[in-house]
Amino acid sequence: MTHGPKPKMAIDKAAKNTTIRGTVLNISRMPGFFTDLLLFTGTQVVFIRVMRIRTHECDPKEIEWMFKEVIHGLRNVPLSPVVCREIHVLAPWGAWQYFRIDDDRVIEVRRDGSPLITAK
Repeated sequence: MTHGPKPKMAIDKAAKNTTIRGTVLNISRMPGFFTDLLLFTGTQVVFIRVMRIRTHECDPKEIEWMFKEVIHGLRNVPLSPVVCREIHVLAPWGAWQYFRIDDDRVIEVRRDGSPLITAK
């Protein structure tokens, strides 16, 4: 299943938003790369895919279902203490959500990359 062309404006906005965490390299227009952005934080390299959604705020299970091919592709990037994988999602009204992709689950994180703690 295809999700259409790359969201170029959303990728540019995500790159600008992500600079609060470190140095960002936009590789979305480079052939052969699966990710859109590389973030260098000083202690980690974060491989980021930027996606758009048409729905209201999503939880990690919905993201896992909607973007299963993207998540499968990100999981090909070896996870380690210095490598992280994320999806940054933009809703039509400009709201951003951020998700870390672990080997066995998807976790919502804040803009700065720290885990979002939710009440159970």
